Amino acid sequence: MIKTPILVVGAGPTGLMLSAQLHRYGAPHVIVDRKDGITALSKALAVQARTLEQYRQLGIADTATDEGFVAGSVRFVVRGKTRAMIRFGEIGAGLSPYPYLFILEQSRNEELLRDYISAQGGAIKWSSDVVDLKKSGEGYTGTLKHGDGSTEAFECDYLVGCGGAHSPLRHMLDMPFPGATNPQHFFVADINIELEVEKQGLLLAMNRKEFLAFFPMSGPNQYRVIGILPPTVADPDNFSFDVLKTHIDEVLDIPARITGHSWYSGYRVHHRIVDTFRSGNAFLAGDAAHIHSPAGGQGMNTGLGDAVNLGWKLAAVVNDWTDARILDSYNEERRPFGVQLVHTTDRAFSVMVSKSPYARFFRTWVLPVILGTALRFKPLRRIMFKTISQTRISYRDSSLSDGSGPPALRSGDRFPWFEWEGGNSFDWLSGVGYVVLRLGGAASENVPGWSGPVIEVDVTGAAANAAVSAGLPQSGVVVVRPDMYLAKVITR
Repeated sequence: MIKTPILVVGAGPTGLMLSAQLHRYGAPHVIVDRKDGITALSKALAVQARTLEQYRQLGIADTATDEGFVAGSVRFVVRGKTRAMIRFGEIGAGLSPYPYLFILEQSRNEELLRDYISAQGGAIKWSSDVVDLKKSGEGYTGTLKHGDGSTEAFECDYLVGCGGAHSPLRHMLDMPFPGATNPQHFFVADINIELEVEKQGLLLAMNRKEFLAFFPMSGPNQYRVIGILPPTVADPDNFSFDVLKTHIDEVLDIPARITGHSWYSGYRVHHRIVDTFRSGNAFLAGDAAHIHSPAGGQGMNTGLGDAVNLGWKLAAVVNDWTDARILDSYNEERRPFGVQLVHTTDRAFSVMVSKSPYARFFRTWVLPVILGTALRFKPLRRIMFKTISQTRISYRDSSLSDGSGPPALRSGDRFPWFEWEGGNSFDWLSGVGYVVLRLGGAASENVPGWSGPVIEVDVTGAAANAAVSAGLPQSGVVVVRPDMYLAKVITR
């Protein structure tokens, strides 16, 4: 019999991040997965700046950045000719310690999180599937079936489903997953290809009817390529790589030689989101709660953000640091962003794959001009970076936000990144718990309803000057949540 305060079901990126967060806060839990280990496939590639900032709190960001690489540009190739070459560089300079577009395969992200869990003395119960579930008071009871055929009963106070888009737990909890499916069939393939262009970043190749997106991977000539399956494919679940190879050569239409592939698959694009991320003491996170198109490289990062948001709150309740009502804020904060993301990525993806003449004209002639023009202006670069990197996410409407602070930096906003000689603002946020920053000799401020760890910092000298330049008060108190969002901004 397993008895645990928290049972996490699913050990993909979202479940692993949730377990890592719970370990960071010392919250007992069990994590299970029906698979026999972490994925061996590359799957998601983009690691946004906000994710790297969250990795930084875990102490694994440096390892991630050492192993991945920066995608410094996007090249538009139309009918074999380069229409535009747009360089991103450090598009978010001054906004984050990770001001770029970053690539690191999902498999390696999972390894980093698994290794963190192991270093904390934790373990994952692989080959273990929930096959029976019942409500029991405020918690849950059920049965796990292990890979060897044996079964084991469990009891938990809180249950979190992180089992992906086909989450069996979501069905057991009877949590509707409304949405729709794109009628087109797509393909994804990880290939080795020799190109006569420098491997600097993304490559978007188009002709009059077709569209391909190439995403650089860690191997010297390795790319992820996605596109619409050619009409010659009758069965999207059964086709040869030679068909894809011919299709890629025809659409790319520049000197290239495909030398191999590691995997490929057909798929359909869905856009769905659950009506609520919480049902009783059960929660959904990641693809179990929301799925959308791959436009913008947001999927894995959004699931990781769900886990960070829920993790500190569950840990605080289990550790008796705060009232259980804090758990309501998970749905308040994460679902609105999920809704926005599903809608925006669906619209963007529809434009990029549409075969209408208007959409073709937009993506082959208008889009390169828009991007090239936008990146010349600092305000537009900042908006673009904040949106893609997820550093723009704000929880101003949350019940945890009291509305304090000036319009540019209000409770619910992400705490800003800034530097000064010998330090930076995120070093203050590396510990566990709330952080109370005192500026201009202001008296401290209590964190209402919180008995957990509180880190107090007296901000003086060069740090105070940098803080004021970043929008913090010259004299006052700033209270920061454990997930690096502002709880209060008080000027005195």
